[in-house]
Amino acid sequence: MRRIVRRAARGAAVAAATSALVIAGSFAPGASATGARADDPVRPGWTLLHSENFAAPLTGANAPWVRETYAQPFDTIMDDNGQWYRNDYGPAWTTAFNSFATYRKEFPVGQGGWLTASLSARDWNKDGVIESPPSITTEALGGEHVAVLDVPDHTGGAIFRPTNPLPDKYRIEYKLKTLDFGGKRNGSISYDGRMNGYSTQGCKTQHPWGEGSRSPGWSGNAAVPYCEWQDVRAGNYGYNGFHFMTIVDFANPAPRNNHFWHYRRKVLMDSFSQHPDRVGSGTGGRVCNAATNTYYNYRDSSFNTVNMWISGLPNWRPGPGGLAGNSQWFMTSCSGGAAEQQLSSAAELQPELMPNQYYTFAIERDATGYTLEASGNFARSGQRTLRFHRPFVVNNVPIWHYNVKPGEYDGRFNSDLVQNDANGSTTWPNQWPAGSAYPDYFVIGDLYTNVYEGSASLTDIRLYVPEQASSPNLALNKPATADSQCATAEAPAKAVNGSWSGPSDKWCSLGATKWLRVDLQSEATVRRFVVRHSGAGGEKASWNTRDFDLQVSTNGTTWNTVASVRGNTADVTTHTVDAVQARYVRVNVLRPTNDTDNAARIFELEVYAG
Repeated sequence: MRRIVRRAARGAAVAAATSALVIAGSFAPGASATGARADDPVRPGWTLLHSENFAAPLTGANAPWVRETYAQPFDTIMDDNGQWYRNDYGPAWTTAFNSFATYRKEFPVGQGGWLTASLSARDWNKDGVIESPPSITTEALGGEHVAVLDVPDHTGGAIFRPTNPLPDKYRIEYKLKTLDFGGKRNGSISYDGRMNGYSTQGCKTQHPWGEGSRSPGWSGNAAVPYCEWQDVRAGNYGYNGFHFMTIVDFANPAPRNNHFWHYRRKVLMDSFSQHPDRVGSGTGGRVCNAATNTYYNYRDSSFNTVNMWISGLPNWRPGPGGLAGNSQWFMTSCSGGAAEQQLSSAAELQPELMPNQYYTFAIERDATGYTLEASGNFARSGQRTLRFHRPFVVNNVPIWHYNVKPGEYDGRFNSDLVQNDANGSTTWPNQWPAGSAYPDYFVIGDLYTNVYEGSASLTDIRLYVPEQASSPNLALNKPATADSQCATAEAPAKAVNGSWSGPSDKWCSLGATKWLRVDLQSEATVRRFVVRHSGAGGEKASWNTRDFDLQVSTNGTTWNTVASVRGNTADVTTHTVDAVQARYVRVNVLRPTNDTDNAARIFELEVYAG
């Protein structure tokens, strides 16, 4: 596996107004400090539903690779086994497609398997041996644990996605600790024996999912040898990149060719590390300096840019030799947050600072639109949070397939996708009809299987849902008892006082049996527990409660276990259970920490009806 490099470190005018919030300063996500206080998982207005910090081994990573037979098309439009490409390129494309075998691997990650790791690899000579398989592993890094996504050849892919569709309203975020998917390092596009993040060995092209046959810069003939397709490492098509976070419109996303994804994204944040050959004598696009709200040319950057953008309506009739793809609208502070149909990067990363400093990426969905957020120490503009909200529809420009439920959309943007090409014609009808629904799924990583190569590490993938004002904390300031307490100032009442502000703001026990009980004072319906462990209060994360049961009772004598947690390492855990009647709730601690310390520490126990 490639060593992760740890250096000390694509016009119209404005499409739509959007509210933009640009915050400078010491916003905790993206800060350089590594302590719990600098990475407090509390988000005002949000309840943490799932969190994964990769401290536990990825037990599913040894799952076998399975050959992709394409017996079930990936989707009905432009599926990988290729009607669009056959219509364009003709029979020679099928020959190219059949010249290799594709293998896939997926395995669950996180508590309850709420995440899925999905990988794709290519077997060039179809002998059952994958020449350069990608991987997702874990390791310790700077006092934290990270997931390492390593893609040693551009024909592979590796991503994280949710196992189930996202809620209607949510916030999904994570910390990017290292990034090595192209761009310059210390002023050079060539570094560590690679070019723009790619190995310099052999040919690297978009084969067989190339640009349309009439795209300039190559023959457009699918019968040419592999090396005569578009070079991804340099030249007119040379670029690398990484999807910091993308919201897509179909279930169970997996790595596929890049042109497929151009029709499947709703909103996204990504990097676009062009090779200087691709920039040529042009500007390469523009980058916003958020400190001055002025643009500078991409060619004058380090090519480590952050694009924060939406997908609009597609070109319904691309024409012969073209490709299906959606319009692209970019948001920056230089545009006042308005989405513009011009390649405009919102910021520029500084990979040389990583992992000592990190970047946080987040996407939120509410009742009116999507919010894209990126935080960290950006080149030229410094430490800040960039945050842009885009309504679902502005000035008749929609976010593609924004409706996660049928009632959110009336069919006004529906049309047919039509391809009339040299070797065939196909119409895919009703691409956005009334009554449709497209639940959200996020994707993080390298999702392309004919471009992108490199490695990255990340941690603390967190899914939040809005706090429910109608569902108060039933345990707040209610009578609490326990088996014992470590000190007078660490009484059970500290675990239900609504705060976790410091080392003494907790219940602590060194008893032979360790339990914390709360009397809700009247019988109530209980559906959710939130437990804030040692790290949430600023103490050691290794002291987070490892093994415990959550129990309920109507009489305080007979207890029913509603959640059993084993191997926990998270600072804050959220446990949604089937609705149950309870007057009393109890945390029964079985193993208090993840090291040799024997004290149980609960900084706050919260109980909710919803």
